Amino acid sequence: MSYIPRRIEGVGRRVVAALALISLFSLTLGCEYVRPTMNAPLAKWDAAYGYRSTNLPPSKTGSSDSLFIVASFSGGGTRASTLAYGVLRELARTQIVWEGQRKRLLDELNIINALSGGSFTAAYYALYGDRIFDDFETRFLRKNWESELRARIFRSPINWFRMWSPFFGRAHIFSELLDEALFDGHTFGDLMAQPRRPMIFIHASDMASLSRFEFNQRQFDLICSDLNQLPLSVATAASSALPLLLSPISMTNYAGQCGYVLPPQLQELRKTSWGRLRATQLRTYLDAKKRPYIYLLDGGLSDNIGMREVLENTSFYGDIESTFVSLGAKQIRKLVYLMVSAETSPDPDQYILNEIPGLMRVSRALIDIPINRYSTDTVEFMKQSVEQWRAQLLQRPQGVESAFTSNADIYIINVSFTEMEDLQEQARLMNIPTNLALNGEQVDHLLQAGAQLLRNDKEFQRLMRDLAEEAAVRPSP
Repeated sequence: MSYIPRRIEGVGRRVVAALALISLFSLTLGCEYVRPTMNAPLAKWDAAYGYRSTNLPPSKTGSSDSLFIVASFSGGGTRASTLAYGVLRELARTQIVWEGQRKRLLDELNIINALSGGSFTAAYYALYGDRIFDDFETRFLRKNWESELRARIFRSPINWFRMWSPFFGRAHIFSELLDEALFDGHTFGDLMAQPRRPMIFIHASDMASLSRFEFNQRQFDLICSDLNQLPLSVATAASSALPLLLSPISMTNYAGQCGYVLPPQLQELRKTSWGRLRATQLRTYLDAKKRPYIYLLDGGLSDNIGMREVLENTSFYGDIESTFVSLGAKQIRKLVYLMVSAETSPDPDQYILNEIPGLMRVSRALIDIPINRYSTDTVEFMKQSVEQWRAQLLQRPQGVESAFTSNADIYIINVSFTEMEDLQEQARLMNIPTNLALNGEQVDHLLQAGAQLLRNDKEFQRLMRDLAEEAAVRPSP
């Protein structure tokens, strides 16, 4: 009778030993072997190499410099992706005559600043062009990405083991999902292989400096890294890595290994406070010993509108003239800033009960409050800056070489829920959740709103009138 308990005890010990071995194996696998290096080193720095605006020249069949459109796609989950897509589709439907050629207004889209939810639309359009109008709705907008991500995290034993690693998190799994199901393994190098505009600047937020981190070769030059080898999925996952929901994504800093030469803007302090701040932020990447890794979170934490880049870079380069010279632009007659913003709005109905808000609601407010206030400030700064830039262009001395023509004008178009005249529809749009899963009705409302807000914007209407007047003077062949 005593044999059975001993036998059971022996089995129990073997089970415990087996579980210990499995745990040890999983920890070893997680800590040692699941340590992804997201970005590759740059062998030798070359100011003319890589994904930068000067390597995407105007084409005879596409964009020109003379009508130069800079768009920004805000954060806000699939809601932001859908609004941005709705605006792209309306731009494609808008026919114009420019420089004697019939084309779409979309053909003159030169740059897209994008972050978080807006980055998926921007990257897909930059990669596939007009194919976006055939399959983006089914491949992304009308797909439940949250359930896909949950399935990969909770139903995959392999991912359980991988997530033991302190170097691997939920954002890495999201990046893999995007790579397989949306971007088909393509990299920034693939964007370079088809030199066409628009140029996309995907933004994330640097956890250490609280500043904007741009996925372009100029930024990657600072850390001696080759952006061409980076998958688009990594950039978009980093840009949408909202705290608590997704983990940060890290970049390895190889600074000092490629022979990088500092540009004048980083060797001297700019006169404006924004220019000094941006230069200071960028110089922190030059010391790889102090900053061996860069940890990135959702781009909306540093600029949810996507136009902070325009304001900071203009201050960084000194003025609007120097900024567009650095982009390689020439003979701009009409400069258009197009802001597409799917901002949120607080719902007072959530606070009518006499009870302490829960952790999720408090966490949401901690993110939304600074983002919303920051976004409002950015829009106002943009409007004020455009007025100043118009005055600067008028005050230029005659006969001086410039990126702008003598009769250049600037337009600022605001496609934002706050501009919706129907207040009931505005409230409906703002209450659509900022997650990665929308129903068909919500997608339809957002697509319609994108087209309507664009058409109703007064600056857009002024642009269309001016284009029509020029076309009448110079009819198409």
